[in-house]
Amino acid sequence: MSVVNAPLARDGAPVPTPGVAELPTPRRIRMRLLRAWLVGLLFFGYGPAFTYGVLAWLLNDTQWAWTYLMYFTLVPLVGGCGVLLLPWRWYRPIGASLGRWNAGAAVEPAECAAVYTRALQLPWKVALGAFAAAAVGYLVGTSIVHLAANQPWEEIAKTMPAIPLVGGMMGAFCYYGTTRALYPVVAWCSRRLVAPLPVRHVPMGLKFFTTTCILGVAVLSLLLPAAYTLGQVVTEEHLQDRALTHLRVGAQQMGPFRRLEDRMRIVQKAALGKYGYVFAVDEAGRIATPHPQGFQHLDEERFARPARHLVGYEGVWVDRVGQHRVVAFVHPAGSLWTFVSVTFPRDFDAPLRHFLFFSFLIAVEVLVVILVFGRYYTKSITTPLAELTSTTERIARYGNLTERVPVTTNDELSDLARAFNRMVEELQTSKADLQAHTRELERTTQELRTLNQEMEDLLHVVSHDLRAPLINIQGFSSRLRPLMQEAVKMLEELAAQQPANGPRAQAEGLTRELDTRMTESLRFISKGVEKMDALLSSLLAISRVGRKADPIQPNDLNTILDDVLETFAHQLKDHGIEIIRQPLPARVPCRRNEINQVLSNLVSNAISYMGASERRFIEIGGDEAGDAVEFYVQDTGVGIAQEDQARVFQMFTRLQTVNVPGEGIGLAYVRKIVRSHGGSVRVESQRGRGSRFIVTLPRSQPVVTRG
Repeated sequence: MSVVNAPLARDGAPVPTPGVAELPTPRRIRMRLLRAWLVGLLFFGYGPAFTYGVLAWLLNDTQWAWTYLMYFTLVPLVGGCGVLLLPWRWYRPIGASLGRWNAGAAVEPAECAAVYTRALQLPWKVALGAFAAAAVGYLVGTSIVHLAANQPWEEIAKTMPAIPLVGGMMGAFCYYGTTRALYPVVAWCSRRLVAPLPVRHVPMGLKFFTTTCILGVAVLSLLLPAAYTLGQVVTEEHLQDRALTHLRVGAQQMGPFRRLEDRMRIVQKAALGKYGYVFAVDEAGRIATPHPQGFQHLDEERFARPARHLVGYEGVWVDRVGQHRVVAFVHPAGSLWTFVSVTFPRDFDAPLRHFLFFSFLIAVEVLVVILVFGRYYTKSITTPLAELTSTTERIARYGNLTERVPVTTNDELSDLARAFNRMVEELQTSKADLQAHTRELERTTQELRTLNQEMEDLLHVVSHDLRAPLINIQGFSSRLRPLMQEAVKMLEELAAQQPANGPRAQAEGLTRELDTRMTESLRFISKGVEKMDALLSSLLAISRVGRKADPIQPNDLNTILDDVLETFAHQLKDHGIEIIRQPLPARVPCRRNEINQVLSNLVSNAISYMGASERRFIEIGGDEAGDAVEFYVQDTGVGIAQEDQARVFQMFTRLQTVNVPGEGIGLAYVRKIVRSHGGSVRVESQRGRGSRFIVTLPRSQPVVTRG
C-alpha cells in the first residue's frame, strides 16, 4: 500500500496543507465519543427500559424493589462495561496516535493506516457491545429478580421483547454516534492515504434496513405488551369486584345455617372460575376448613404481606407472588373465622389469550411488511448509488469521460446524478480545452467574458429555475482557478525556456497580468453570485406567497406576536428598545406562518431604522374595524418623508437615511402577503418622528377547520 506523508516542519510537526482539514485533537474526539456513548446508554438504554417496565410488568412491592435495584446496579455495571469501558479500551490506540501527532510526531504511513482501519471498525464493535450489554443485563437481572423475589414466569416472558428494544435502539444509536464522532479522524487519515486498505464493508442498504427493523420492533415491543398488560389490569379489577361481592353474599346466605357442612356448601358457591376456591381461617392463621391444596396454615398460601391486607371486616387485593391471584376476604360479625376467596385471573383471560394470539399474528405481519418495505426502500436508495459508484470506478480506471450516470429518480439522488453528469461533462470539456487550446489565452479570456455576460443576462430573469444554473456558475467559476494556475505555471515554464530578454520578458509580463486580472475577475464573480443568490431568494420567497400555502384558519395574533418577539428578544435588548404591547384581535382568519413573517419584517424594519432617537420603543396593537381587523407596528425611528412613503413598498427600494444592510425587499414582501389575504398595508410617518405601519385584514376569509 502506498501512502503520502504530510509535510513536516523543522520540529517534526505536520505542516498545514491548503485544502486539507486540520488534525483533530484527542480532547475533541474524546468528548464527541463520550457524549454519543452517554446519550446512547442513558437515553436509549434507561429510557426504553423504564418505559417498558412501567407499561408491561405487574409486580408487587418486593419485586419492584429488586427490579429497581437491578436497574441501578446491574444495568449500569453491564451497560457501562459494554457501552463505555470496552469501547474506551478499543479507542485508546486511536487516541494515543492522535496525541503523538498533535505533539509533533511524524505521521508514519503504517500508523496512519492502522488508525484509519480502527476508526472504521470501532462503530460496529461498539454497536455489538451495546446489544450484548442489553441482552446480558436483562437476562441476568430478571433471573436475579425471579430467584430473589419470586417474579412470575409470565412477567419474565414479557422481559424478552425488551432485549431487541433496548439493545437494538442503543446499539444503532451508538453505531451512528460513534461514526459521526470519528468522522474527523477517518477523513483526516483518508486524505493522507493514496490507497487505504479495504475495511469490512457494511452495505448502506443493511444500515437502512436495520434502522427500519429497529423502529418496527420498538413499536411492537412497547404497544403490544402495554395493551396486554392493560387487559390484565382491567380483568383483575373486574374480578376484584366480583370476588368480593360473591364472598359477601355467600357469607350473608350462610347465616341461618348452623352445621359446618351447610355453611361451607353455601360459601363455596362464592368461588369463581375453574380453579378458584374458598376457605376459612381462624384468628391464629390456621385453616379451619378443607383446602383444595391440603394447606393447614395461611402462611402456606404464600400471600404477599397478608397482615397488611387482612385488615377490617372485608377487603380484596391482587396478590402477585409466583402467579397472579385475586384474594378477597370477609369476616362476618360475631364469627371467629375469616372467609378467604382465591380467584385466578387466568380462568377469565380467554379474550386476553385471543388478543395475545392476534397480536402475534399482527407482529408477524408487521415484520413481514417491514422486511418487504425495507428491501424496496433500501434498494431505491442503494441502486442509484451503486450506479454512481460503478460509473465513477469506470471513469477512474479507463479515463472514459463519455460515461454518464442514468437519472432514474426524482429526488436528491437524481440531483446528485445530474450534478455528477455535469461534472463529467465539464471535465471532458476542460480536458479537451487543455489539450487543444492551452496556449490560446485570448479564447479563454473570451469564454470568461461570455460567462460573465451570461451571468448578467440571468440577473434579468426572475424564475424558480434560476437557482440551479446559479449554483452551476458558482461551482464552475471556482474550478477556473486551478486551470488558471496550471496555465500560469506552463507559461512560467515556457518563459524559462526562452532567452533572458525579448519573448521571455513578454511571457513573464503576460503571466503577471493574467494572474492579476483572472484573480480579480474570479473575485467579482463570487460576489456577484452571492448577491444574486440573496436577491433570488427574496424574489422567490415573494413569488411563492399564496402558492401551495397553508389553508386560512382562525389564529390569535397575540400568540403569533409572542413567537415573533421571542425571536427578536436579543436584538431588542442589544439596541435598548422597549416593547409596548396592546391587545391584538383573536381568531383572525389568516395563514399563521405568513402573518408571522409580516410581523417579523415590520419589527425588524423598526429595529433597523430606529436611528439615534432618545425615546426608543416599538408599540404593537390592534382592534376590530367592522368586517376587518387592523393591527399596527409603530416605532420612534428616523421616519419616512412624505414624498417617499409611496415608494417604500416597491421592490428594491431603499431610502438611504441610515446605512442598513439589505436588498429593499422586506416591505414589498409584507405587501404581497397582505394582498394575498385580501387586505392592505399603509404607512403613516414624518421624518424624524417615527413610522406607523398599519395592516388591515378582512374577516370574510374562507376558513378551513381542522378535522
